[in-house]
Amino acid sequence: MGRPTLFHVELKRRGWDDWEEFCIHFSAAARTLADLTGRRRLATASVGRTTFDRWAKPDYGGRPRKEAAQILEHIFGYSVDELFSPAHTPAELRQPPTEAAAVINNRWASTSRLIVPATGAAGMWELNGRDSLAGTAAAIQVMTAVRDEGDDEVRVLDPDGGLKQFLRPAARRGFLVGVEDQSDDYGLYVLDASSARRSQSVASSRENPIAIPRAYLLDDLTYGILWSLTQLDDGLLADDHALDAEGHNLDMYLALPRSAPNRQLLELTSAGSSWWGSAFCAHYIERELQSAGEIPVFWTREQCGAEAAPWLFFRHKIDYLRSTGRFASGGQATSRVFCVPEAAVARTERYERILLLLAIALMERHGIRVRLVTHSAYADMDGVALIPGQKAVVANWVRTGEALWAASTTSSRGDLRSYGTAFRDAEQIDILASPDPKSRLEELARFLDIDWAWVTTRCRAVAEQGVASLVRTRSRLLTSEGIDDVLSFLGTFASRV
Repeated sequence: MGRPTLFHVELKRRGWDDWEEFCIHFSAAARTLADLTGRRRLATASVGRTTFDRWAKPDYGGRPRKEAAQILEHIFGYSVDELFSPAHTPAELRQPPTEAAAVINNRWASTSRLIVPATGAAGMWELNGRDSLAGTAAAIQVMTAVRDEGDDEVRVLDPDGGLKQFLRPAARRGFLVGVEDQSDDYGLYVLDASSARRSQSVASSRENPIAIPRAYLLDDLTYGILWSLTQLDDGLLADDHALDAEGHNLDMYLALPRSAPNRQLLELTSAGSSWWGSAFCAHYIERELQSAGEIPVFWTREQCGAEAAPWLFFRHKIDYLRSTGRFASGGQATSRVFCVPEAAVARTERYERILLLLAIALMERHGIRVRLVTHSAYADMDGVALIPGQKAVVANWVRTGEALWAASTTSSRGDLRSYGTAFRDAEQIDILASPDPKSRLEELARFLDIDWAWVTTRCRAVAEQGVASLVRTRSRLLTSEGIDDVLSFLGTFASRV
């Protein structure tokens, strides 16, 4: 996306991006212009909601005409051609932080609101969740940044020294966004406030400006990481005491032949419920597979980035992947099946599909052969670990309705036959048919409509910096080890120029 139109920017700057608010000013200007010109018809002009929504799009390419055009020119002081062209009018009229906020608001629908005060003070970045992610908010400081040609970082300009106030130690989450004013767009670079604070402590920002690596360009890769990790982190921090207090019940639940506790037993956030369900299921499967004499196969229920994100950040998930790696022997590896119907792909944005790609790549990184089926008939298949002919360990925590999890173990011949048939079918209809991880992941990227060369190159760049400075984990239950590992793994597949 290039620069938004000047009209779009002016609406944001003036706070008129609500149709009803805009109509107040439009009608007042119409009456004033009618009095000035003696053209009474102008006084009755109006703008419908649909028309306003079309005009307000950042990339609207049309031009209002007749009375509407005259009134808009009277209000804003620019010609209609200027108003509905990209906002790279004279430099003194541009406000990169304000325009950058408009770009973020319009580029990612899950940014429900990003407010950047015209005074230069700290704003607020509100994120909508999806499925197991319930949304959160963080403080944000958006400032102009510059870069010398050839540099691998941008320098944040702070001529008034106001950044120090934003970076003071605080319990809240915060992000510093540097805006590089490019010829036909804005480059947006993100740094966790804690990292910016450490940089600022080295020297004053005026003498030695805070630098943000260009690898932290805000795009679908970094936005997806920030979007998911921030929500998981904030939710787990809110639930820390409750989860710690509930830990003593783990052995009790593990001792039961089957369990499906109701979510209402605990007052947890969506992130806390996901963590508790995931942690129990991991422990349950590991216990049930301790004496397994054969290599088990796994089926998992995650279908989108919000559901798959815990694989990247939950500390126990990384331990679980390492634990199941013990089954690989003699050149044989265990496998894990995903069912991701095309409809599930269609309803998610690219940043969320990237999270799913990363989660699956992390499994391949740990030597797990991933299979992917798209038939919707398997969309509600249990999450299960199957030891063929012996037992099936069912452990669901994704899409379990009112239950935190649903776990049981069965040796019923009928159940084993049904699960075995599903796994054999998966081998036949697996769309990741290539024999090596790189080729399978490249096939997955095509299915998810993700540019393979772009994503591997970006993974390599972010891996070289690490995720911790982009967005820091604060909960003891999270780690950036997994995300750093998979970014580095995918980065090895990037073409070297």
